[in-house]
Amino acid sequence: MKWSIERTEWLLAVLALGLGLLTVIGLLGRGLWLDEFWTLASTRPEQSWGQFWMIMANEVHPPLHYLLIQIFEKLGVTDVGALRALNILGVPLVLGAAWYAYRQKALDRGQICVLLALYASSPMFLSTFPDLRAYFLVFSSGIAVAVLARVLLQMELREQLWEWQPLLFWGLSLAIFVNLHYFSTFMGGLMTLALILVKRGRGVVPFLCVSAAAAVPAVLLFIIQSLSSGPDIIDWIQTGRIDAIFVMIDEIWSAGARNLVAFGLSVYVLLLLLERRLSWKDVRDPLVLIAVLIGFFGFLVLANAVRPLIIDRYLIAAGGCIITALALLAGGPQAPRWSAIAVCVFALLSQGRAIYKDTYDKTGWRAGAQTVAGLLEDCQSSRIFTEPTRKSEADYMMTHAVRYGLEYYASRNGFSFEELQKGDTVPAPGKCPNIIWFEHVLDADAGREDFLAEIELEFTGRVEMLRAERSMILINRGAES
Repeated sequence: MKWSIERTEWLLAVLALGLGLLTVIGLLGRGLWLDEFWTLASTRPEQSWGQFWMIMANEVHPPLHYLLIQIFEKLGVTDVGALRALNILGVPLVLGAAWYAYRQKALDRGQICVLLALYASSPMFLSTFPDLRAYFLVFSSGIAVAVLARVLLQMELREQLWEWQPLLFWGLSLAIFVNLHYFSTFMGGLMTLALILVKRGRGVVPFLCVSAAAAVPAVLLFIIQSLSSGPDIIDWIQTGRIDAIFVMIDEIWSAGARNLVAFGLSVYVLLLLLERRLSWKDVRDPLVLIAVLIGFFGFLVLANAVRPLIIDRYLIAAGGCIITALALLAGGPQAPRWSAIAVCVFALLSQGRAIYKDTYDKTGWRAGAQTVAGLLEDCQSSRIFTEPTRKSEADYMMTHAVRYGLEYYASRNGFSFEELQKGDTVPAPGKCPNIIWFEHVLDADAGREDFLAEIELEFTGRVEMLRAERSMILINRGAES
């Protein structure tokens, strides 16, 4: 087989995708954290569909990912690793969109290779795939939506009608995207608006109908959730005005796989096109995506100034738009001939570094449970307590999720615990100390006195504090021990 740049590009892109998948499959057994327990507590297989929809009515996210997990749990798939592996459904979305765009001459070989290399080496891929949350599907469907927007833009440029097939693929991708997360709903709305403005009203009614139909479930549930009198479960977000900007910059960098080559080439190509003063059609599509991103981030900066709502993982909704814009520029015909190969090589090196350093292998709540089990081995008559209502007395689902997680890891480490409430007095320790186990303690600098004041428990004897990842473990010894 004769060697060529084209074959090398395909080979490296496929290698990057394969290595990315092998990496995340190896992480399916990593430790769980609070939000994953929230998913499990919301989708217990024994609950009725009525109970499920009552939980969704008090959620802060659209229902699609929860619905997917609930369906598979009712079908008997309850292993956490298997449920996490359902994220694999996002990969065909990206591959299918890229294949269709290639068939429609909306993406060329180099652009697809850059797209796949950035996708599979991005922290948004490697970190979110082994999570029992919607973020990997948000990332993947966001790429599919952006790629299909490129298809529609190119068809408009060639003065082709937006017929049923491209509208069907657009509608399906958009429906998945906007029903996973409300930041995705907003991003999907901006993408739809951008396409309408480019189309300038010519034959836009079918497109608008398809897009509106895709968003109906998310919009209806948002209205229902807004009318709910449940507690505010995002009041913990404290991102300041300036911090929000830095979080956004970090996420743009993360979405692009921190690929210096891709970012550098994209800037180079944009400057080259501006210098040569090429026609609007040569820069229109990436600039449309960039304009959407500016609108997305600009609105969120203003909204966050009124009420903090920005955290890093919510911004994954912009990841697909970022990667597609980079692929159009860094892998396009105006880029140097070896650009796609350089991007793919950098992506493979980045993946290799992440594998070597175990960057994405998280212990989650497993670390705390193993620490408790070790203390119990040292003195087997110790009593173990916990307070699942800490900071969440008024929030049933938060308490439910924390209790689910504590029970999950306690059972896997061979011990049980007793629950306490704020204001309780911990029973006096005997020969062995009491062990009080807390999870999801986000303040890494929390001191013993501040933490004791927060939990509002009364103790007899001495209290020592032990930290394990985000776990806080108190060891309550008798006065004479």
